[in-house]
Amino acid sequence: MALREYERRILAEIEQRLGEDDPALAGHLATFGADDPSFARAAGGGWRPWAVCAMIAMAAAGLLALLFFTAPSTPAPEPASPRQVPETAVEPGPG
Repeated sequence: MALREYERRILAEIEQRLGEDDPALAGHLATFGADDPSFARAAGGGWRPWAVCAMIAMAAAGLLALLFFTAPSTPAPEPASPRQVPETAVEPGPG
């Protein structure tokens, strides 16, 4: 997360005051996590979160494809039968 210039100045000022007030604590905090390899890896981010996201996306795409190809298809509609027209009695006309 990027800090604004104002926030950076405030943090630098706090760091300077801490160094003046308690140099031992300031030195200890400056070397905090220097001997822990997992701390250095976590700060850089790395490729692992992206790899996990890519694996999840591929699994979701695979499941969707599987669902698409294995889902039963809708039956074809039956052809319409010819309508039966009721026979009407035709009355003979005069003549």
